[in-house]
Amino acid sequence: SRLGLYAASVIPEISDDVVDIDRACRWGFMWELGPFETWDALGVRRAADRMRAEGVSVPAWVEAMLAAGVESFYDRKDRRAVGCYDPRAKAYRPLPADPNVISIAGLRAEGRELRRNDSASLLDMGDGVLLLEFHSKVNSLDEDIFNLAQEGLDELKKDEWVGLVIGNDGKHFSVGANIFTIAVAAQQGETDLIDAAIRKMQGLLQSIRFAPKPVVVAPFGMALGGGCELIMAAPRVVASCETYAGLVEVGVGLIPAGTGSKEIARRIISSAMQTPNALVLPALQQAFEQVGLAKVATSAAEARQMHILGERDRIVMNQDHLLAEAKREVLAMVNAGYRPAAPARLYAAGRDAYAALQVALFQMREGHYASEHDVRVGRQLGYVLCGGDLSEGTWVDEDYFLDLERQAFLNLCREPKSIERIWYMLQHNKPLRN
Repeated sequence: SRLGLYAASVIPEISDDVVDIDRACRWGFMWELGPFETWDALGVRRAADRMRAEGVSVPAWVEAMLAAGVESFYDRKDRRAVGCYDPRAKAYRPLPADPNVISIAGLRAEGRELRRNDSASLLDMGDGVLLLEFHSKVNSLDEDIFNLAQEGLDELKKDEWVGLVIGNDGKHFSVGANIFTIAVAAQQGETDLIDAAIRKMQGLLQSIRFAPKPVVVAPFGMALGGGCELIMAAPRVVASCETYAGLVEVGVGLIPAGTGSKEIARRIISSAMQTPNALVLPALQQAFEQVGLAKVATSAAEARQMHILGERDRIVMNQDHLLAEAKREVLAMVNAGYRPAAPARLYAAGRDAYAALQVALFQMREGHYASEHDVRVGRQLGYVLCGGDLSEGTWVDEDYFLDLERQAFLNLCREPKSIERIWYMLQHNKPLRN
């Protein structure tokens, strides 16, 4: 409340209205709420009464606002700010409409929500573009999201729709798949359930990758694990510059298995091997270290360097414009005559490359940089990235790598120490080195 008091005292010295001050704090310093938005959340009258009780004077214009019966700095409708208090006019004035902002709450208020379950919604963004929105806890990917995503892809087949945006307006895009269900199934030895869940996620993300109409994913904040895999499956990405993406599954004793390992093999290893006479080990080392050390991009620009974003993917500076820009990208792809990608051929380096990775893992363990279980996880990851036990390097289809990553994931779900790591992460929100 003292912060709000200071902000109120610099009107009109710093700015003529509350909106510019709030925006400066949110946009310039990554605050969740500006000082006047925070004061509204606390209750303007309640906070002012407490300040007076503490002997602190409240700015005259705020006292006049309260005396006139105005109880908040923002006028809200359907939980959206539609106006702000103007100290000079002593009344609310409408907030200027920004055509570059699409509000999900606004779409709902207009009756554009088509379907909904506990974790996701399917909405009509206008111009024939659908929006798949997550609203599960921390936007973790769960069964409800997968089911509605599949319904969204089925809906997309209708002639009235031209494309789909996957995005939301939560604090983070997605912190990954819901590992609680994996922990329970793994502890009870129900690997068949885990196998079915992985197949479902792989099938969904491959369907997104090869969808006959444009699908654009709009990430921001944290996009980890399954959230990162969703980015990599997208035909096109429009990302906020503040996007922190990475495949972090090794932190819970697992490997990416929702197409993530396959995509890393495609984007880093197979891409490098397109060059005649290229050596596989440098690319393999890059891929192995990126996933094996659970590296997370500190920005969308770094995500591009890590091959999480592609060259045609876009980066948006103003996160408030993200959904509108994603919608524009869908329409631009349609106008350009969009054609889905064809399944790729991937390079499987084989047993000699895998042997080199095992030597590196042995050295890390002997140097006490990795625990015994770290090495087990690393071996499973290396086996997948090398394409299994092949006598020589060869080109294979995507399904080959999907089978490898799924089997490696199941192998690790049978490891007691991986189960320990999953539960520890759920209970303490940090990785266990066991």
